[in-house]
Amino acid sequence: MQVNVFISEVQQDGERTQMLVLPTGPAAAIPIHLQDRNWRYFATTDADDQCIGLPKGEVSVALSVAEYLLTTPEVARLS
Repeated sequence: MQVNVFISEVQQDGERTQMLVLPTGPAAAIPIHLQDRNWRYFATTDADDQCIGLPKGEVSVALSVAEYLLTTPEVARLS
């Protein structure tokens, strides 16, 4: 499964940088409650790519239930 990965801009208030994973395709959209953040496109990759840091099954479940996955780059480093 291909996914699009976005990275939030670095905040000066101490908030961690986040990664937003969305399915590819025209129906994918940033959820309303996350649209106030500045997101930058990072990559289109496979759901099990190490940059996401989670098993493909977890990514697939999150995308099928919530239609997005929100994580941090720290998770990817720990994998």
